[in-house]
Amino acid sequence: MDKTVNTVRFKKFLSDFAVSLFPKKDEDITIHEKKRLLSDIEDALSDLRQAKNCFEDARDPEMIEACVYEIKSAEARYNFLLKKAKLLAAKESSLTSVAVR
Repeated sequence: MDKTVNTVRFKKFLSDFAVSLFPKKDEDITIHEKKRLLSDIEDALSDLRQAKNCFEDARDPEMIEACVYEIKSAEARYNFLLKKAKLLAAKESSLTSVAVR
């Protein structure tokens, strides 16, 4: 009997703990996701600007080549994040239109 009570309490504790780890509403997840995505886009844009500045200052052919690779990498990351933001906006738009109907 005592073992069963402890098991039930432990399961309740685990359940409460799991609920506290995750946001309760989908809106909370979306807001967090938007903020993180915006921050990532700003970081990628900053990295792109820095890579372009590096390219402008480079004189050595190997350094120029390295800067070109950095620019391409930063552009790819920036474009990926923009596509992700567009998909998130489209997803949110479709959810809103479904809710309005």
